[in-house]
Parts: sequence; C-alpha cells; structure tokens
Amino acid sequence: MTVALAADRPLLLFPGDPLRPRRGAPPGRTLREDPHFAAEAAAARSAGAATAVLDHEALLAGDAAAAVARVPRGAGPAWYRGWMLPADRYAELAAALTARGGRLLTSPASYRTAHELPGWYDTFRALTPPSAWLPCAPGQTPERTALAHLAAGLGGPDGPRPLLVKDWVKSRKHEWHEAAYVPDGQDSERLTSVVARFLALQEEFLTGGVVLRAFEDFAAVGEARVWWLDGEPVLSGPHPDTPELRPTPDLSHVAAAVRELGARFITTDLALRSDGVWRVVEVGDGQVSGLPTGTDHRPLFEALVTVGAGYPLTLTAGRVALRALLPTTAARVADGEPAGFDWIDGAPPETTSGGAGIAVRAAAAGHYRPGWGIFVLTDATSGTALGSIGFHGPPDADGCVEIGYDLSPSARGAGWATEAARLLTSWAASQPGVRTVYALTEPENVPSQRVLERAGFRFTGEREGLRAYAAPSTPTGP
Repeated sequence: MTVALAADRPLLLFPGDPLRPRRGAPPGRTLREDPHFAAEAAAARSAGAATAVLDHEALLAGDAAAAVARVPRGAGPAWYRGWMLPADRYAELAAALTARGGRLLTSPASYRTAHELPGWYDTFRALTPPSAWLPCAPGQTPERTALAHLAAGLGGPDGPRPLLVKDWVKSRKHEWHEAAYVPDGQDSERLTSVVARFLALQEEFLTGGVVLRAFEDFAAVGEARVWWLDGEPVLSGPHPDTPELRPTPDLSHVAAAVRELGARFITTDLALRSDGVWRVVEVGDGQVSGLPTGTDHRPLFEALVTVGAGYPLTLTAGRVALRALLPTTAARVADGEPAGFDWIDGAPPETTSGGAGIAVRAAAAGHYRPGWGIFVLTDATSGTALGSIGFHGPPDADGCVEIGYDLSPSARGAGWATEAARLLTSWAASQPGVRTVYALTEPENVPSQRVLERAGFRFTGEREGLRAYAAPSTPTGP
C-alpha cells in the first residue's frame, strides 16, 4: 500500500508482502506491507507519514532498483522500517532511492556505525561489557592461538572471565552452550569449539567476523529497549524477547554516549547488572530493531514524522530545554497525567493541560503540523517540567505565528518564561516563510506582558480587546 506524499512529511518505507503480490504484476511488485509490519505502517500513517513498500527479496538479491520500483519518484526524505539488512545492501538501497529523488535520513555510514559492534563499541566502551573481535569470512574459523590472544585481553582483575561469542551483529543465544557461551575464557579448546560451531550455524549470514564479549551477570528483571532520535529518547519498552518484563532503566549515563555516536535513529538494549548498574548490552540501528508486542508504537512514529520533516524534538539554550509534546503524549497531559515528565508541582498546570487538549483535537481533525505545537518547558539540567510554551498553530498565509506560555505556580518569578519565549521565538523566526512572531495578552495580565517585554517583544496595539506584542526580529504587527 502506498499513501501519497505530503510536502511537510517524510516517507516511511516498509517491506512488501511477497505472498500477496498485486494481481497481474510481475513477481515482487507488491502492494501490501509485510504482515509483520502492518501495525507499524498503520501507526506511521496515523502520525501523518506517507508510506510505501519495498521488495525485500529483490533487495537481498542485489537488485535495489527493482526493490524500490514502487516508491514514488521525488519522495524526498525517508526512513526505512523493516527487516535487518547487511550494511552493503543498505548502501545499495540508499543509492537506488537517491536515483529516484529520495533520501534515506540515516546515511549508509551511520547505519553501519549503529548496526555493527565495531562501529559503536568505542563510544560505549565504559557502558558495555568489554569486547574484542577478529575479522573473518564465513566458514573460516580463526586459529586457536589468535582466539586465545583475543580472550586474554578480556580477563578481569580476578583472572579469566566467561565469554560470549557473536559476530558484528548477532549471537546464537538460543544455542547457548553450543554456540554462544564459554564458561572459562582461558579454555582455548572450548573457546575454539564454540566459535567453530557458531560460524557453522551462521553460514553465509556471518557479519564481519567473530566478537568475544566478557560475560556479565544480570538481574532477572528483563532487558529494556530504548529508541533514540537525534539523541533524545522517544520510546522505552521491554525487549522483544521478553515482552512480559518491563524494567525502567536509568538513562542518565547513556544519553551522552548516544549523542556522541552521532547516528540519528538508534536503539540501546539495557540490562541491570547484579551490582545495580544499568549496562548497554547492545546498540542497533532503529530502522531494523524489533518493536515489542503490547507497546504503543505511536510516540515513535510521531517522533519520526517530526524529525523527518526537519523539526526538532528538543530546543535548548542555557538552562532551558523545550521538549516537543507530540500528540499521543499530549493526550495524556490533557488528562492531567504527568506523561513521563517530572512536574515541579506534581502534575501539569491547568492551562498546559488545556493547551494539550487543543493540540490533540487539532491532530484528530488533521490540522496538526509537526514543529508547530506545544513544548514542555523543562530545566535543562534536572529535567524538571516547569510549564509549557508553544504555538497556536502553524504560520498563516501572511507568515504570522502566535505563541503562548504557561508556568506551574512554583516555577513563576524566576525568569523561566522569558528565557523560553526568547528561545522559541528565535527558532520560529529562523524558519522559512515566518515574518511575524507575536503574542496576545489580556489587558489585566501584567505579568505576561512583562515576560514579553523582557523577551524583547514590543507592544504593537490592541486587537479584539487584547494587547498585541511582536518580536523585534519580526517587526510587522499581527
């Protein structure tokens, strides 16, 4: 199924269903998404994305041009969501899309960085089990001496450790004792046997070579998978292998490494070590990481649409961080829920909840525009939510856009609204087609007027009984 492109939306690409081709079409020319991704495609369309299907089998066979034959020409920016691809095949997909006027938002270099352990390991070295690797081709078991030397570098302060065997991307954890786990890293005979069996089972699907990882003991609370876009966590849930276990990981030590890696769309799998420390056990490219059942996928696709359309999830300046309140989360805020934010007064202020409700209704009516909604105003250091600021809608035909703001009672009088207004106004004024950023206040709302004046707005006159203020960089009145 293909849904028409919109100028301010990215395209989401999904694998087609090879068992349900279009009647009368050549083999591989499918219309429907693979059933495994049907719910995701529906969530993407609900979030406002255009969707199209790829011929996954043609792509794996090396015919990228045939794989993208049903993608509209001139598609512009696109995300892929589908089955795992070798990095070389992903690069071929990117080239084929470029030839049709499309552009994958994750570059081939970024895909390889997040998809293969040697690409991300140095960035996460302090957060993940010690690892070492040897390149090798399918069916070529490294010499025992080379494996022993590799294992020796992974010993701990108390001597040899148990080891795990995998390749650049995958392990054989379901053949644990046979092809994954080595109880004693110093036992080179056992190590070589496990590696040889691993390579035999991987066959031509081996990626890169052999990786040895120090085994760490984790608590039986399950793994968490966290989805990151442009360095911001946008969805957290259980690992697909254990959907019934839903741990809540501490991300404070992970965010900096995610941002340093520089890949736009990634996942981190985290597990709680027996000493109480959350560890990154795997990094992956977000386009090919599996979503667990029973998790609401809408926030992920709303974020993909927002970022893919070129809009930020977070604006930061000084002590202020403005975090985009996307429709699914806005619905929770509209109901007075914290919605994952640590509100200074325990819950969102009433006006913030009301504004969130307006945004939800706009989205339901098809009027929501990524980037031109509400932002939660937070302390950039502590993450505490202090209120909200945002737009009353996208710029009108004359390039005018109105802002509004609201603070929790405990956050008032400390300059937060002024700094937030400066930040949001600066961003809006930099957007193409915006001529005027303005605000309206009740005549008796002197505190709000003082906020605008301190933010650099100037009074431009009365409008329907309200006082109008315009930002200095956009001198035309509303």
